[in-house]
Amino acid sequence: MKDKKRWILSLVKNSKQHQKLKTKLQEVESLYQDSKEKIRQLEIQNKDFKNRFHALESKVNKLTPQVYLRILEIHLAEHCNLNCFSCSHFSQLAKEGFPNLNQYECDLKRLSNLTYGLIGRFHLMGGEPLLNPNCKDFFQVTRKYFPKSAIWLVTNGILLESQSKDFWESCKENKIEIHPTKYPIKVNWEVIEQKCKDFGIPLIFFNNTQVIKASLKFVLEPKGNCNPLDSFVKCGMANNCVQLRNGKLYPCNIAPNIQYFNAAFHQNLPITPIDFIDIYKAKDYHEILQFLAKPIPFCRFCNLAKWKSIGEWKTSKKEIGEYLE
Repeated sequence: MKDKKRWILSLVKNSKQHQKLKTKLQEVESLYQDSKEKIRQLEIQNKDFKNRFHALESKVNKLTPQVYLRILEIHLAEHCNLNCFSCSHFSQLAKEGFPNLNQYECDLKRLSNLTYGLIGRFHLMGGEPLLNPNCKDFFQVTRKYFPKSAIWLVTNGILLESQSKDFWESCKENKIEIHPTKYPIKVNWEVIEQKCKDFGIPLIFFNNTQVIKASLKFVLEPKGNCNPLDSFVKCGMANNCVQLRNGKLYPCNIAPNIQYFNAAFHQNLPITPIDFIDIYKAKDYHEILQFLAKPIPFCRFCNLAKWKSIGEWKTSKKEIGEYLE
């Protein structure tokens, strides 16, 4: 009988202990869940802080003059043998045009003197640069005045296969790197790759060999109602895709080519003397770098909030709607 009582008492005692343990476990579980939620909230706050920090860092970098020009873009042809939707160079709207070689040499000589030959990389492009029958002469001039810079030929590759031996020898002699963009079009890349290998010329695809090329829509605001500072600091091209045209440097590639948009659609988005810096009037490299790190009046025409990817690459219908919301 006593054993039975002890057994019953032990059951009651154990039940109470189990209940206490269960309560404590529930409390621990509640604390754990609360901690998980707090950690989740902290992670969200941390992510938000990082995003804000990177956005601020990007703005500061955009408005900070470069130590030297990292990239300089130059058109070797205004027009193109492709017809891309909403091209930021407006090449699908441009008539046939090439730079004057003598003027080009004068510009690069002046630029070399101003920059002490210190420019990180040249993008010889367009339009489609290989439409220029004297492409190799521009290679030679560029290398003459900038012996230490990287020189990239940025092309869609359509005309590479048909280039003469002189072209390939000029690429080799002037240390030209070929950086094609792959479009969803028929190009015999195997032949081109072999040709580059034969001449020892670097062939590096501009879009990391991805055949599916996205189309972007660059929305303009013809009334010029956008905030220039906001447009400048949010623009991936500003103070990054610096372009040289006829002795003038622009902080992006839209402003120097807007003439083709204006002509095609009877618009008047003006370029003023304070939208560029004249290399023949600039007193030194410092003045150029300072100029490129600030908004220009033309920035008021770029509606960055509406710029967007529209999916896979598509051709242009040459309609103004490609640039308007």
